Amino acid sequence: MRRTAVSVTGTLSFGVLLISQLAATTGFMFVIPFLPLYVQQLGVEDAGHAAAWAGLLNTATAVTMALAAPLWGRLGDRYGQKKMLLRATLAGSMMLGLMGLVTSPWQLLLLRLLQGSLTGTVAAATVLVSATAPPDKASSRLGTLQTFIFVASAAGPFVGGVFADLVGIRASFGVTAALLATSGLLVLFGVREDEPSRSGASEDDASVGRPLPGRRLFPGVLALFVVHLSITAVYPVLPGFLETIMEEPGRVASLAGQILGAGALAAALGSFVGGRLATRVGIWTTVVGALSLAGLASLPQAVVSSVAELFALRLVAAFALGMVIPVANLAVRAAVPPERQGAAFGVAASATSAAFGLGPLGGGLLASSFSFGVPFLVPGVLLLAASAALLAFFVVDVPRYLRLLKLVLANLIS
Repeated sequence: MRRTAVSVTGTLSFGVLLISQLAATTGFMFVIPFLPLYVQQLGVEDAGHAAAWAGLLNTATAVTMALAAPLWGRLGDRYGQKKMLLRATLAGSMMLGLMGLVTSPWQLLLLRLLQGSLTGTVAAATVLVSATAPPDKASSRLGTLQTFIFVASAAGPFVGGVFADLVGIRASFGVTAALLATSGLLVLFGVREDEPSRSGASEDDASVGRPLPGRRLFPGVLALFVVHLSITAVYPVLPGFLETIMEEPGRVASLAGQILGAGALAAALGSFVGGRLATRVGIWTTVVGALSLAGLASLPQAVVSSVAELFALRLVAAFALGMVIPVANLAVRAAVPPERQGAAFGVAASATSAAFGLGPLGGGLLASSFSFGVPFLVPGVLLLAASAALLAFFVVDVPRYLRLLKLVLANLIS
């Protein structure tokens, strides 16, 4: 009876966490896609300069988040993951609220730097779910969490764009702050954190003092980095690419929004499927298969001749990329003991933040240096290369292979 009550309480807590992350992610996406327009309102009238400022603002947040994430992860292991989620959510509410009051792009840049160093709700929520989920439910819960995040990522820009047109972007920051504050209250009063079972303080101290198991952690972090790099590399070039294949370029902005929104929904479905598929066929079978599918769907996008072809291929690629994220997070979880999960997910969040910074920058540079198709081609190659590397990593006994190679070379030399 007691076990049933604990299970019900845990399920309710997880449900509240999902609602809180739906509110938080919707809040962030309510205003972030419209930073170029906000920068113009702050005095940067030239559209090109405003776009450059928006790129700088996004990169600044990614850099500080990449630097701060490992620290927050270690603090989460020491003081609790719920406290880290509260810190990220309430700090986000404060930073986004203040952004609605700035009068210059430099003030906005300072707040974006602070946002990156203090927030990170997705990473904090992921490690909290990982730390509190029963082992048999970890995969499905991580997949469900990522599904809600993708749904919010699709809904946020749509609703935020309509609101900004009606009321103004500056007022939208107030709505974002309110959504994040609501998310924080939901976490504070509705989310319960179960401390993981531990064998003793001395063992914990010894574990914390040791470095993370890099060889076990690397595959999951690599998968997360490549996936987020592939997703974000397309963002700055999609409108320009659509103009080259559309018969009526006047609709390019709305069509780009539709493709990105539909892709987010496809990724949400992929996350839901991936989290459950991993429990049946295994973590790395799922990851390698999904990376291969995403890569194969990305390569032809560079040479499509119609919007319909691009739309269909983007949906397939987004579905496959969505499958990878919760399963790779599950791999990160499995790579370390319970008392090191915060530190491990901190490293994963750092890699993800680096991808968020490098992806748009790399996509823009590739498009300007070569053509609009190349930013679609390169991610496809990277996804297939990562799939092959992970397959070799787990199928081939790498240390034994290296020892054998060394022995063969020694015999040849002698």
